[in-house]
Amino acid sequence: MKKAIIQERSQHTDGASRPPVGVEVANLSKNFGVQRVLKDISLTVKPGEIFTIMGPSGSGKSVLLRQIAGLDQPTRGTVRVQGFDPADPDTRDRFALALVFQAGALFNSISVYENLALYPLEHRLCSRKEIRERVMRALKILSLENAAKKFPSELSGGMKKRVAIARALLME
Repeated sequence: MKKAIIQERSQHTDGASRPPVGVEVANLSKNFGVQRVLKDISLTVKPGEIFTIMGPSGSGKSVLLRQIAGLDQPTRGTVRVQGFDPADPDTRDRFALALVFQAGALFNSISVYENLALYPLEHRLCSRKEIRERVMRALKILSLENAAKKFPSELSGGMKKRVAIARALLME
């Protein structure tokens, strides 16, 4: 199962929450050559609604998420994030999108805290103090505050998944 978090970007750096946004997919089809992966998919996700995409391996879940994220163009149909085309660069600048993939993609050589703080530190999104507060708040939300100093190899599969979700929540 893959999860996506899409929120409107905010100019605020005070940690204030951003409003969730809606997603509309209408008659979406995606072909790769003669291989049809998605056929006439339509769905609506209301702002703040929790929505899960489930299906067997190879059924097109990742392809659908790539369409919603604007990373790939549909063969037919439309995708809208709060009414905007996600493939448009202006839309990408307006909304924050974070994907959590099955494997979690954590760096095994650094602690959970360092995994979460890496992106905001590298991109100097805010002060070290604020990054620490945000990381610890995300860990607390996901009941992982005692795992901050652990390495991914010391975590269960479910804990690794929650760390990856925490990282997605921290993305700006």
